[in-house]
This record gives sequence, C-alpha cells and structure tokens, in this order.
Amino acid sequence: MSGPAPRNPDFAARFAKFHADMYDGLSPVTQRVSVAVVGPELELTNTETRTTQVWRLDALRNLPDQAASDTLMLARSDDHPARLIIREAATAREILRAIPDLRPLRGSRGGWFRVGVMGLAAVGALAGILFGLVPVMADRGAMYVPPASEVALGQIVYDEIFAARGAVTCTATAGTVALDQMESRLMAGVSLPYPLTVRVVQDPLVNAFALPGGHIVIHSALIDAAETPEEVAAVLAHEIGHVAHRDGTRAVLRSVGSFGLIGLTMGDVFGGSVIAGLTRAALDSSYSRAAEEAADAYAITMLRNVGVSPGALATFFERMQASGQSMELGVFQHLSSHPDTLQRITAARAADIGQGRPILDAASWAALQGICADTTTAGDPQFAPNSTVAGAANK
Repeated sequence: MSGPAPRNPDFAARFAKFHADMYDGLSPVTQRVSVAVVGPELELTNTETRTTQVWRLDALRNLPDQAASDTLMLARSDDHPARLIIREAATAREILRAIPDLRPLRGSRGGWFRVGVMGLAAVGALAGILFGLVPVMADRGAMYVPPASEVALGQIVYDEIFAARGAVTCTATAGTVALDQMESRLMAGVSLPYPLTVRVVQDPLVNAFALPGGHIVIHSALIDAAETPEEVAAVLAHEIGHVAHRDGTRAVLRSVGSFGLIGLTMGDVFGGSVIAGLTRAALDSSYSRAAEEAADAYAITMLRNVGVSPGALATFFERMQASGQSMELGVFQHLSSHPDTLQRITAARAADIGQGRPILDAASWAALQGICADTTTAGDPQFAPNSTVAGAANK
C-alpha cells in the first residue's frame, strides 16, 4: 500500500528548508531534525549526527498537544514512542497537505478493554481494603490501642456529642450513689483494661450506648421507662459487654481507617487522623449481629453471676415493643433490624433464674429514678427525640 504523494510538486525540494523537533521517547533530549517528503515516506535527518530515519506517511497519526494548540505533533501508529513536533505554521500546512487523511492517534486494539479491566481491578482492590482489610485491621488493631488512648478517645466523643451541644448530665447525689451501687454490683469480680464511666443524661429518647474506653451513657428516658431496677441493670450489663469487647473502639476505627488506627496505637488521640471522623463514626455506627449477640451473652453471664435474673432484659425489650416504642432508634435498633430477635429474647428468658436478688433496694431505686430531679436545662435545650444525637444508634 503506497502513501499519498505531495500535492505541491515543489514540496520535496522546498521542504528540506524546514525543521522540526523530535523526541525519541527514550531520553528528554530534543533532537533538531530536517524534514523531507520522499514519495510515500517522511525522511527525518538529525542536524547534528546527520543520521536519518524514515517514517511512512500512511502510518503517521496526529497527537493533539494539550499544552500548545498552535503546534502539530505527529506520532507513529505502531506504538513507537517517538514524537515529531512541528512548530512552524508553514511546515504544518505542508504536512497536512501532503497527508490529507491524517487521523488522530488512538489506543492500540484492546486498549479500552485493558483500561476497563484495570479499572475493575482497582475498584475491587479498593472494595477489598474498605470492606475487608480495614475491618480486619480495626478488629485486630483495637486490641493494640493503649487503654489510656481509648479512654481519652471516649471522652472526646462524649464531649463532642453531649457537652459541646448543650446536653445536661444528671448528677443528683442520691441518684448518683444508686447508679454507683448498681455498677459496683455488676462489676464484682470483673476486670476491664480501664474503669467504667457511667453517666445519665437528660434526654427523652429511650437509649443507652457505649463509647470507647469504658464510657457508657444512659438516657433518662430509659430509666423512666423501666419498671424495675433489674431492667436498667440488664441494659447496663449489655453495654458493659460492648465495652469488654471494645466494640466502640472498633466502630470508630472502621470509620477513620488505617490512619486513625496508626494514630491511636501511637497514642495520638488528639491528632487530625482521628478527631475529624470520630464523632460522626460514633453517631452513625451500629454493631453487627455477632457483636450484639456477644454483648447479650456477656450480659446474661454477668447478671447470673451477681444473682440478677437475665429475664429482665427480655421483659424490658418485649414491653417496649408492645408499647409501640420506635424500634429504629437507640438501644432497640438491633432488635428491629435482625431476624433473630425472638431467638435473642428467648435466650434471655431461658437464662432466667427466677426472682433473684434485687440489684437495688426500694429507696435506692427511687433515688435512681430521680437522678435528674435537680437538673436544669439552662442554655441550649435538651435533645429532641428526632435530633441527630438522639437518633444515635450505638448499640
């Protein structure tokens, strides 16, 4: 197949006067070459070395130069890396006249397929990191986070969610003593890497959740909804199970990723690697079915060990369901979203030990129910049931 001949019969004679720049694709050195059309071929002669190479006209392709629109860049269609750059307008016009069917350079056959395969591989690798590696790192890495870092992390989350947003912590003296009494009874013989910090906040949503580092928050509405102190103790034992398994820290680590894991293991809980994402992670995260079942099992064992009937956990949840309590928020989320709800309630019922020994006496229970009696709501109002914080699902 022969290439097109120049339309101008004097072109070959005059073209030797024109020059262009060539890059061989192997080095950054610019080669100055003279250009001549000889029949169906383009002869390029290096002005210094006087060496000549030949490019076929029908194998030339146009490669648009994104940096300079007034430049004609030519490449070979056989994947050769060399590029010929014509900067002189007269030379460019003659080239275009000599090759009227000059076409743009396109990728080699199968190029888009390879790009697609590489793109899918990249997406697969990213998905593997996000849904495979990061959760594994979070689950295993949580065991290497220093306890002091976890405690500080939990305090940061608490301050950001509650203190910084106007929430009120209930601190009536008699109620606080009763809460401490309940905690001490449950924790008899239990060893955790850090002490518990259990708080009651004034909030109308029936809710309780565990933050990293032993921080547990109980909403006042949960205490109001309970008919016995054993029901509150059962929920508290469930949250202690999350603390023992470090579920709060795992949830935060999954959200802030590997940089957050590195920051926490190095003790940098106040660094940008963690602080940017930890609050949203604490609000948005929910535990897996396995984590909830493990917390249930922990609570059942803890309650039996201190002589409190685990049936109180099932009784409380069943009553909330029967009363039409929203099962999409707070401490009930895992009950509404998992198909094994009945199994979990049945498990708590099966562990029932009868009446058991009261977790609090009547006076202490009354004091716990009044733990928010002296609380005022000066400043920002307490959280509404449909607020972002009230809708937190950290069970």
